[in-house]
Amino acid sequence: MKLGVEHVPEVRKQKIRSLTKYWLQPVLTLLALSLPLQGADKVSYQLFWFSMIGLLTCLEILIPARPAWQETFNDKLLVLGLVWIASMTGDFFEAIFDESLFVWLGSISETAGLDIWPNQWPVLAQVLLLFFAYEFVNYWYHRGAHRWNWLWKASGHGTHHAFKHLTAINTMANHPLEALFLMLPRLLVGFLLGGEEVGLSVASLFSVTVFMAHCNLELNSKVIGWVLTTNRYHIHHHSMVREESNTNYGCACIFWDRMFGTFSDADTKEAGIGKTQPSYAELFLMPFEEPKASEVAPGERQASPTSA
Repeated sequence: MKLGVEHVPEVRKQKIRSLTKYWLQPVLTLLALSLPLQGADKVSYQLFWFSMIGLLTCLEILIPARPAWQETFNDKLLVLGLVWIASMTGDFFEAIFDESLFVWLGSISETAGLDIWPNQWPVLAQVLLLFFAYEFVNYWYHRGAHRWNWLWKASGHGTHHAFKHLTAINTMANHPLEALFLMLPRLLVGFLLGGEEVGLSVASLFSVTVFMAHCNLELNSKVIGWVLTTNRYHIHHHSMVREESNTNYGCACIFWDRMFGTFSDADTKEAGIGKTQPSYAELFLMPFEEPKASEVAPGERQASPTSA
């Protein structure tokens, strides 16, 4: 069953398309930044996240930037199944680390006087500092996963790249093993700097940006794209062409790509790791066996000059 909204007048679609292009990402970003200033609790953040995902999904059905990327209801259910497994795995690891590794690192940091977090700063400044620091670590992990075959396999990062059609829901479609690697920024930044008090606020800003970066909508990248990742840049990172995929590593913050020379602003013809999308069994096996059709995975024979 193909999802569609043929009954909506084209004139109304054009108005929604225009508003979405220029205002959706700025407005959602400002809302995410305003939550910590309003003293929002965890429930408020969760309501914001779910509302945002629902809004993006509805807009993708109504005004998709690439109509060919619209998925059937069954396809969405399969992706949601992978998302659920990855999320449950991440929650499992986080629960274990919260009671062990994070506590141990916190005690070391406190004993050594490493917690240098500027608690006296305004809340918004603390959120932005932690966001940029978090994304700095994430940038280098992400770049390494595309540079070294062992890290690409160990993290199962290729699973996230395997989808031919990107949507907001694909944001969380990762291999369960990658949950361990996606905790690296929290481990390192939290250990060296602190800042856990505003961690939920940073997660909100990060979530808005990465969901927008994967969505199948036409967005404007000219202003906000100087600092934050937009879907034009991130879809290019998901390109089936290896040289194009080895750019724009910032999942939420494109600033580090601009600084370290891996930024690219170009059209993207096709996403995925090859001409066909792997089966779901192949997606789960990717840490152990790369699909034969893969053209993006790093390796000595495949590495290109831009992948360094």
